[in-house]
Amino acid sequence: MNATCLLDTNVLIDYLSRLPDALFTRMVDRALVDGASVSIITTIELLGWRGHTDQSRLDARNLLRGMDEIPLSRTVADQVITLRGQLAIKLPDAIIAASALVEGVPLMTRNVADFKRVEGLRLIDPFEGT
Repeated sequence: MNATCLLDTNVLIDYLSRLPDALFTRMVDRALVDGASVSIITTIELLGWRGHTDQSRLDARNLLRGMDEIPLSRTVADQVITLRGQLAIKLPDAIIAASALVEGVPLMTRNVADFKRVEGLRLIDPFEGT
């Protein structure tokens, strides 16, 4: 996989909700064009989100079809185990962080606070441009 970044679930939910934030939209559009990927956990969270309408779930499926999905491999699982042994981090967040670390790409998320303690994880806040 040659992903440029990993997109967190919250970024995709906001993107599909068509937030009226121009910087956010430009950043996510650019990430999608450049080859963003998602963790298997993001796929599960996004498609299992209770806030979907039939149309929004279809839109989510179509969006995900255009991205590589990082599976829960043994390498990712080992990284998750390391993270959970070091930090109080929720399992889904640990899998997302581990996926980005294993792939060597930054994580685009609006929940920077949830991930800032993960050593070596580069973060992109699409509302801050960093």
